[in-house]
Amino acid sequence: MAPKARSPFAGFPAAWQSYDRDGKPVFNIEPRILTPLRAVVLWNLSDLTIFAGIGYGLWAAFTAEDPNVWMFAAAVIIPMALERVIYKTLESFIRKRVSIRMTLDRFSIKRWYGWRHFDRQLPHRFAVLPHDWTQAEQDLEELRQQEMQLKKRPTLRYRLYGESFHLSFDYLGQRNDLMTVYGQKDVVAVTMRLKACDDVLDALMQRGHGTPLDPGKEWSQQPGAIPEEV
Repeated sequence: MAPKARSPFAGFPAAWQSYDRDGKPVFNIEPRILTPLRAVVLWNLSDLTIFAGIGYGLWAAFTAEDPNVWMFAAAVIIPMALERVIYKTLESFIRKRVSIRMTLDRFSIKRWYGWRHFDRQLPHRFAVLPHDWTQAEQDLEELRQQEMQLKKRPTLRYRLYGESFHLSFDYLGQRNDLMTVYGQKDVVAVTMRLKACDDVLDALMQRGHGTPLDPGKEWSQQPGAIPEEV
């Protein structure tokens, strides 16, 4: 038996296909993302957790009945060695879950106040845009670098908004921000997943383009038929 092919919707972001009451296909996409604010919280909380671990270890070593140098060394080394594990664990809790639903007729995204809907049959596209504050951050960072050079102090470059992007649903040429994502890799993955679902739904609507998941659902025009799109 041939091994089962990997689903095109496996991995990040989570996505699955279902059907509505009328038997029409529905795609549910739930990316879990870091926003710029959540990224800052994650960095600070990760550092705080490591420092707290070191502090607790040193306190335990000081209060031990027979303290030795190895206990103090372990108090510092163990939390630092677990830095990656601590970061990933905290990240899994801090990431924001975004709920998106795509049907033949609608593109919908859930907000705190409810669902926001767009007509999917109108001209649209998914666009990745630099964060609106990228240039301001770059200007401030250049000023900070110049000040540090005058003081002859080494400094690392700081980039938050330069690594953040807006994912927009361009609707009849109008920008509609869906989410703000920290990390180019994540925003590209989410965009490609939405585009893939969009293509599948286009194919199921028999528009003559898109990528059907089931070869039996692929549409081909009859000889002499006039194409719907050129």
